[in-house]
Amino acid sequence: MRTTLLLASASPALAACPYAYYTLNTPNHATFTETLETDFTLPNPSLIWTSAPGLAWQAQAYNVTPAAARGPYGKTAQVGNVLLNPQSQGLDLWVRSQVLEGLVPIAEVVTARNDILCGSFRAGLRTTGTNGTCGAFFFYHDDSHEIDMEVLSRQRAPGNNTLNLVLQSPASSSAGFNAAGTPGFTPYALSFDPAAAFHEYRYDWLPGRVDMYVDGAWLHSFHDGVPDSPGAVHLIHWSNGDPGWSGGPLGEDAVLTVSYVPAYFNASGGASACLGDDGGAVSEVCEIPVDGPAAQPSVRPLSASATGAAGPTSISTHSGAGRSARRSSRTFVYALLLLRFPEQW
Repeated sequence: MRTTLLLASASPALAACPYAYYTLNTPNHATFTETLETDFTLPNPSLIWTSAPGLAWQAQAYNVTPAAARGPYGKTAQVGNVLLNPQSQGLDLWVRSQVLEGLVPIAEVVTARNDILCGSFRAGLRTTGTNGTCGAFFFYHDDSHEIDMEVLSRQRAPGNNTLNLVLQSPASSSAGFNAAGTPGFTPYALSFDPAAAFHEYRYDWLPGRVDMYVDGAWLHSFHDGVPDSPGAVHLIHWSNGDPGWSGGPLGEDAVLTVSYVPAYFNASGGASACLGDDGGAVSEVCEIPVDGPAAQPSVRPLSASATGAAGPTSISTHSGAGRSARRSSRTFVYALLLLRFPEQW
């Protein structure tokens, strides 16, 4: 027996591609030269933390004060809140109910690569049923160049579940990092409970546009405030007690589970960065799968106010400001995620 270090495993649902190129054919054509397919559900994994370079994902540790987080509480991202699910269903991101010196313990992981520039990104997520958190799958360059898909557990109610589609842009930055009221904010009503089962959340980022999907069904396209700078892909589960966004404080610990993250993209600094079309130059490519799980949600746009479990509330998107404060924190550190899998020979 030997132990292999698996940094980014292809999902069993995705066929291995023998070529160096991946094509997205519908609804918009694009060609990508980079891939990161991570399956967090593989059998018999154990989780350790290491400072070794070159791994695919990083778990983050940082503190944000209540003032910087713009909430009654601040946030403390902790490595110990990122755990493998005991039933091998994926990676668990925990938000704790016990506030520590005014900070809510949260969880966040980010790709080690921060040179991602355009691509197609998906995540299999099951959100929490505990009121008072925000779960987000997003791309981040800075507070004015950000693509978010966010679920607020306080908006979870029978027959009324909301997915918030957000572009943090120069317009939202000038409005105090509040995308509501800008072209970069669209809440959608989902036909399913996002805490009841896994669903695939996806955004395709192309030059001048971002297309949003759930379970392969198109939801919305953004054309204004689209990022044009490289960055990293993040998954975060957090709360700061803000009644206008995350809600809280929590009555009990809350968990969001990530089953897989396939990403197909281009890198900044390369000739392929943000290609809109391969122009026929690439003859052998693998087509990126476009369907998610079987469920095809029926969706409808909402206004900038949404009705959730706590009743009608005015939406205020303040997530970007907290990330800016995080980077300047003196206590900011990284830990790297390493998955180990025993292999029989």
